[in-house]
Amino acid sequence: MDIKRLTHFIALAEERRFVAAAARMHLSQAAFSRSIQALEDQLGLRLFDRGPQGVALTQVGETVLQRAKALVFESRCLDRDIELLKSGDGGEITLGAAPIPAATILPELLQQLQLQSPRLVCRVRFGNLPILIEQLEAQEIDFCLGDPRLIGKSERHASVAVGRQMSGLYCRAGHPLARKGSVSAEALRDYGIARISISPELLGRVALALGFASHKSLPLTVECDDIQALAQLVANTDVLGILPEKIASRSEFRLHNLFHEGASTMYADVHAIWLKRRTLSPAAARAIDLARKISQNQSYTD
Repeated sequence: MDIKRLTHFIALAEERRFVAAAARMHLSQAAFSRSIQALEDQLGLRLFDRGPQGVALTQVGETVLQRAKALVFESRCLDRDIELLKSGDGGEITLGAAPIPAATILPELLQQLQLQSPRLVCRVRFGNLPILIEQLEAQEIDFCLGDPRLIGKSERHASVAVGRQMSGLYCRAGHPLARKGSVSAEALRDYGIARISISPELLGRVALALGFASHKSLPLTVECDDIQALAQLVANTDVLGILPEKIASRSEFRLHNLFHEGASTMYADVHAIWLKRRTLSPAAARAIDLARKISQNQSYTD
């Protein structure tokens, strides 16, 4: 099977027009049309219905499209694996980091990578985990760091635990609630809570730890995936914040944990996640190993 022709077939199925698909493949329209016709002749099947508004996949074409995407994916993986075997290291990695590992693990990870492999090109993409998984599926990143509980299990993904990042509910040092021995859920309503975006299931666990009946009861004031911005907000206002201990403990913020007893249920289980059928480059594997060591060292020093 001609992988190049299958790639052209996928492009036309997605673009729906010969002109746009040919441009995407950097081919003339005539050459692109010949490629599609050759594929249909080879298969003995009509893959597209042509019309004045463009093309539409036939029922047979819909079936072939799914298999074609799988073949092209496997072909790209094979090409990439061969290049890795030739070079021993791809020379660059692109990783994704969800908000908590981006704030707690990533800064030291980048430093260690630079010290150990100064010629390695490292690109970083930020976002919440569902967005990073979309980039992973599109093969735009090699792996991502995040809590897999936010996305559920998938047979397409492989993962390894990096480390647990404990969190708590924090307020500024001079906050009225900091002087109280115990804080009720009702008292929290008066000030509001700032947090990152997480799934309703995990948010429900956080709500229970703070004394609320469900995640819908939490008095949300700010939702922001920038941990540093959240910490600054909590340090300078009366808003309360759900923050990783590693960030909240920094001297420049001077934050007070309101619920020490709830810490066991407020955490991020950070994993490195990648496509199961895609071989990690030596550089990516080394970065994941470093992330695990960094997380372990942070736990030992807490």
